[in-house]
Amino acid sequence: MKLDIIMLRQIGILSVIIGLVIGALANLPFHIGSTIFILYFLALAAGVIIYLKRINVLGDITVKEGGIIGTIIGMTSFVGFCVSYMPIKIIVGFIKDNFLSSIITSGFTNFLAFTTLIMFLIFMDLLCALMNAFAGGVTAYIYELLEEYKKDNPSDFQTGLRYRNK
Repeated sequence: MKLDIIMLRQIGILSVIIGLVIGALANLPFHIGSTIFILYFLALAAGVIIYLKRINVLGDITVKEGGIIGTIIGMTSFVGFCVSYMPIKIIVGFIKDNFLSSIITSGFTNFLAFTTLIMFLIFMDLLCALMNAFAGGVTAYIYELLEEYKKDNPSDFQTGLRYRNK
């Protein structure tokens, strides 16, 4: 399948929306937000690719295309995550003072702290893109293996039972 600009734009918009939602959910207390962020950080591309394959938006993709899609998902969703996470954390920091919100708030008061915050966000964006590229490539590879297996054994996928008659 050839990746076109319209499909990549749709994937990017879907990823930004998911990033916005996860950014809002990451502010939940008691390690729920951290767990959501770690799952998002490692496996968002796999989930989006599986969803797009289920609704037949993506056809057959190669490992390279899966990596490209994973990179786009990782970068755009982290931008959406930051857009929703930072303001909520600053508002919560005004209400209840904690360490992370004070770091984010101080990033907007001093130029050096702001530059450090921006560099950290760029680093995290690239790291998220790298991890999601790997997850997208692995997901595409697994789909290639399943497609090859489906061609070799079509009856297994139709019935769901491999050794039904034994």
